[in-house]
Amino acid sequence: MRRLLSKDFFVFLFFLVMSAIFWVLTTLNETYESDVEVRLELADIPANTVITEPLPDTIRVMVRDKGYYLVKYLYFDNMRVVRLPFHLYAGQLGKGVVAPSDLQKLLRTRFGETCTVLAVKADHLDFYYSHGSQKKVPLIYSGTATAKTNFYVMNIKVDPDSVIVMASNSALDTINAVYTEPKDIEDVDNSVTKLVPIARIWGAKTNLTQARVRVVVDRLTEKLINVPVTAINLPPQLLLKTFPGRVDVKVSVGASMANRLRPEQFTVSVNAEDLAERSSKDKLRLSITSKPDYVLKAWLTTTAVDYVIERTQ
Repeated sequence: MRRLLSKDFFVFLFFLVMSAIFWVLTTLNETYESDVEVRLELADIPANTVITEPLPDTIRVMVRDKGYYLVKYLYFDNMRVVRLPFHLYAGQLGKGVVAPSDLQKLLRTRFGETCTVLAVKADHLDFYYSHGSQKKVPLIYSGTATAKTNFYVMNIKVDPDSVIVMASNSALDTINAVYTEPKDIEDVDNSVTKLVPIARIWGAKTNLTQARVRVVVDRLTEKLINVPVTAINLPPQLLLKTFPGRVDVKVSVGASMANRLRPEQFTVSVNAEDLAERSSKDKLRLSITSKPDYVLKAWLTTTAVDYVIERTQ
């Protein structure tokens, strides 16, 4: 009984396998449409030529063919690579274009006579190149950097501060700077260095793809600086004295720079042109007319002063 069951099972299995094979062969003999991913490669590029903007690495091609051919197109890499000789498509002014009709002919040759190429799906079919033309331009950080409360961003440094751009001569004439991608560095309370990608320029290539951006942060502190009051727009025959003659300027500055502050780095002034609009009982308004660049904020503890005017002649 067991031998009979074993024999019947293998006979059943044999016919099942044969049926499956027959079904697969029948199915693969039918005609289908499918998208096939094709790789593009520029071939025979001259030694002195730099491709600044390449062709797309891959494109999608809609084809119609027998099922067993489609399996070959989909799963055998050598069927999905199209090599394009550089000299056939390189045009003028550093730009090359592959005509869709040319690409379809190459694809039909690659896939075979039974295959019909229905459509080519690609964002672009052009490329840019340079025969050694290049120039050095500044590299600029295009993001923003912010510090936590009670800290401030003292400086932002980009390393390197310039890059080499390779492109056609006409393209190089329009490129005066290269920028990083707008990557923000936020809420820092210590100096930090980040790798930031360099933004791509269509039709051009840079010698670097990323840069180091260093954000220098300092803790904020406040300090009082006693500064003399200066009169501006005063006729030479007059002498103006203020009371008090010196006032305090309160500043917000980085802790590392606070000890560098000196009174002579500030100018607190009164404008003598205001005298015509005032009686002798009025006070003169004070203003801060100069301060060091590294001082984040400065304000007066005294906003107006008494005064007397004397003639020098």
